[in-house]
Amino acid sequence: MEPKKLVFIDTLRGLAALFVVAYHLSMITRPNVVPPTWLANIVGAGGSGVMLFFIVSAFTLCLSMETRATGAAEPVTNFYLRRLFRIAPLFYLWLVLYYVRDIWYFHVFHPAGMVAQSVFFVFNLTPGQEAGYVWASWTIGVEMLFYAMFPLIFAYARNLGLALAIFLFAMALRLPWHNLTGLIITDPNEAEAYYDYSIIFNLGVFLFGVVVYQIYKLINHASAIRHGAGYALTACFFVGLVWDCYCSPGWDRSTQVLVQTLLYSALLLGLSISPVTLVVNRVTQFFGKISYSVYLSHATIVFFMSPIFAYFYSLTEYKTLAFGASFATALLVITPISYITYRYVEQPGNALGRSLIRRLAPTPQRADANRVGVGVSKQGQGALPPGPPPKAQPLETGPGR
Repeated sequence: MEPKKLVFIDTLRGLAALFVVAYHLSMITRPNVVPPTWLANIVGAGGSGVMLFFIVSAFTLCLSMETRATGAAEPVTNFYLRRLFRIAPLFYLWLVLYYVRDIWYFHVFHPAGMVAQSVFFVFNLTPGQEAGYVWASWTIGVEMLFYAMFPLIFAYARNLGLALAIFLFAMALRLPWHNLTGLIITDPNEAEAYYDYSIIFNLGVFLFGVVVYQIYKLINHASAIRHGAGYALTACFFVGLVWDCYCSPGWDRSTQVLVQTLLYSALLLGLSISPVTLVVNRVTQFFGKISYSVYLSHATIVFFMSPIFAYFYSLTEYKTLAFGASFATALLVITPISYITYRYVEQPGNALGRSLIRRLAPTPQRADANRVGVGVSKQGQGALPPGPPPKAQPLETGPGR
């Protein structure tokens, strides 16, 4: 059984992808694309779009796991196969493209060990390599580690109270982990970078996505719609984002991430109740569908488009106009390339994963034969007589991303 489709999910992924693109437009271009003063703080917060990806990923994984709980013979195995074939094909393509690019343009050869860490998705565990050599791929390293532990998390976070307890435990781990990274890594800057990119620091963001899912299940949507709760939560996000960008005190990194996590969670719940058309529409949903391709492709595309953006800035002194033209032009290039990789890499990869799951699934005849055989042997041992198998437990199970 396929998970119920929630129209706002693609929108959230699309918004996250566009926010990150705007952020990197001003970060990795040479010379930097400078946003106008009135927009600078919002663009500067665009890196937090990855937190929205993490929250949405955890939310949809919970939905998928629970929806498939009664319909899969090997739910945990199937979960891992779906995640692997969702993430790996496109990521491996960009591993090759970046390897070639770095030799050709930067004259850098990545050692075999570094490549192997990326192939097996363990680069997040190595200080100094936690970002990967595919730009912006640090989130892939974090997400794959979260996938590895998610079935266990889902088994224990079976209600709101338990989900909150696990989230709070993960948050409490941040302080000793911060101290430990400072002890084992002598370079303070490298230690701080490893801490920020590590699975331990980011685990709380994912886990709050599980908390949001449990809250979502408890909401009486008819009553929430009647009282306008969705609009209020969505407004809280937009007002809170502006306040965080322009009026908040100087948060430390951990506090800032927590505040932004709460804001993005409010947006998710708000749109789940009342999907405002201005936000949830065909454009944002389209970018949501191709968001993984956008995320992996945009950084190097934007970097190589730097001369075009510099030309726009040379034509006018109005940064609003130059930045808008740069962002629009970047999307004109990123969008078709991302759609092509979505259509010809992501979708076939997902299809291959589903095909493998079907091949590994026991046939009805074999399952019936095994069930009868097991029942007879147990009956001879004084066990229960043959009968239907016990109901699947809620341990069973996109993109999570």
